[in-house]
Formats: sequence, C-alpha cells, structure tokens
Amino acid sequence: MATTTGCPIPSNINPLSPNGFKLSINKLPGVSYFAQEVNLPELSLGDIEMGTPLSRAKIPGEMMTFGDLNFQFIIDENMTNYTAIYNWMTGLGFPNTHQEYTDYIEEQTKSTNPLRNIYDTSEIAKGYSDGTLEILASNNVPVKSVIFTDLFPVSLSSLTFQSTVSDIVYLIGNATFKYTTFKLL
Repeated sequence: MATTTGCPIPSNINPLSPNGFKLSINKLPGVSYFAQEVNLPELSLGDIEMGTPLSRAKIPGEMMTFGDLNFQFIIDENMTNYTAIYNWMTGLGFPNTHQEYTDYIEEQTKSTNPLRNIYDTSEIAKGYSDGTLEILASNNVPVKSVIFTDLFPVSLSSLTFQSTVSDIVYLIGNATFKYTTFKLL
C-alpha cells in the first residue's frame, strides 16, 4: 500500500460494480441464469445496556440478526423457475392437506431426482437448501462468496398479466428467503 502525505492509497482502487454477481441456490438450479437483482442482506449486532452509578453504558450484544435474502428473476416462458419456488413453498406449507408435505419430501428424495446427491435426507426433510452469492470483480472473476445456510422461501410475488401493453415487458418474479446464517469467504 503506497502512502501519500497522511492518506494511504489502497492496492486496488477499482470500485465494486453492482451488476457483477451470480446467485445459485442448490434446490433451484433454474434461477441462477435468470437472476436480475439480489441483495446482500443486512447484518446487525444488538447491544446491551449496562447500568453504572452515573449512566447506562452500551456494550456489544451476543445475538446477530440477519436480514432477508431478496432476489428478482425473469420468469421463463414455461414458468419453470417460478413453479420450482411455488412447489417448494406449498410443500413446506401444505395449504390443503398434510399429505402435500409428505409428497413433496418423497419427490425430493427419489433417486432419479438430480438434487438427491446434493442433500442428505435430513436436510431435505427440513425443507432447507444452501445457496451462494458470488460477487464478481470488474473482470467477472469472483472476489467474494457469500454462503447462505438453511435457506427456505417465505414469499413469492404476484404476477400481473396485461393485454393492454404495447411493448413486451417480460414478467419479473420476486422471492424472499429466510436462512440461518451467511458467511463471507
């Protein structure tokens, strides 16, 4: 690191571009290609007030809080990527019968399912999936990987179909995921 009078110059002065990323979720292989926008969720650490005779002092807390993972994706014309998230959510939420959850787990654990080798049965039974957000440098080489553990979908946006539009605007889906933790590597 070079230094000028009072101001160190970093070895890399290239700013991070917002369009350099690749999102992959193990359980949703069709989403990566169509991902348009993703957020690196917020991270917060609580604090604890410690009483003193004169004032309340703040000290770092013990609990980390992770924000939601939100991403936008173009919906393919067969709705494969949208349907994959829909099926995952209905499998976890079994809106009509408890059998829907059982059917979902059985489908995920079939030996013909290409995802069978990615997960052990206990992970599938929980309905989780891991995912990675690769952050790319200006030359499209990954500089950081954000590993999300135990992802599961909690929200899938509505879709609006219109016959009155003059220009074709492709449908965009929004999905929100909760997870246990993320790590920067």
